[in-house]
Amino acid sequence: MTRVLFIIASLMFISACQSPVPVQEFVKGSFTDIQQQNEGSAYVVLFWSEECAYCMKELELFGQLDEKASSKFKLITISTDPLMDKDKVRAHLAEFNLAKVEAWVFAEAYPETLYFDVDRRWRGELPLSFLFDKQSNKTKKMGMLKPDDLMVWLTKNKPHQSLIN
Repeated sequence: MTRVLFIIASLMFISACQSPVPVQEFVKGSFTDIQQQNEGSAYVVLFWSEECAYCMKELELFGQLDEKASSKFKLITISTDPLMDKDKVRAHLAEFNLAKVEAWVFAEAYPETLYFDVDRRWRGELPLSFLFDKQSNKTKKMGMLKPDDLMVWLTKNKPHQSLIN
């Protein structure tokens, strides 16, 4: 009997360790909160949507980068899809080996409010990336990130965290 309980407890522990990080609700002020919480570290914030083919290619790029031990950095993904698609968001990230990255999804009735809160000139074009260095300097990149440009940024900033925290 104790052996069965031990096996069940072990399976529950393994399941808990492998569970994806919950998707958080991205509301007005969330982008500022993310920047404050990550101040002093190098990280990338990626805005994407499940309907955006270029976004899928970019997620694939980040998933492949994590497989390489030399490219360790923190990635924060923000889906512009409706909040009701939380499970789809997590499933898409899992497809690209990104199930454990910090993930957010738009949770406002009017996404334009969030576009303006992130960047006053942003009108919802995707993909949109922000690369933050350790001094909190931000580089905005509209459209797909080029792998070579990303590798130069990674080398320059010597990030220290893995995509999968």
